[in-house]
Amino acid sequence: MASLPNVKKPCGDCPFRKDTLNGWLGAERMTEILDQQSFVCHKKNHLQCAGHMLMKGESNSFVRLAGRLNIKLDLSGKDLVFDSNDECIDHHSF
Repeated sequence: MASLPNVKKPCGDCPFRKDTLNGWLGAERMTEILDQQSFVCHKKNHLQCAGHMLMKGESNSFVRLAGRLNIKLDLSGKDLVFDSNDECIDHHSF
């Protein structure tokens, strides 16, 4: 079966996780990241970030591509990431 280069679950210090360090990236940087069509994992530079895909869903271009190609991304950990952009940005605000 075909696959795409992506992380399957948010890593331990994924910036989209609810338990990440408060104020880590700041509101401006997190807003920039959330505005992106896709995001590469900060630990595994050649793989798409699971946290971004889980938060953004169909707004993430990688998720849309996988859907068009009928490729399952096998993402897990939705409960680990923020439920909204606003929550994520607030968490990263200083």
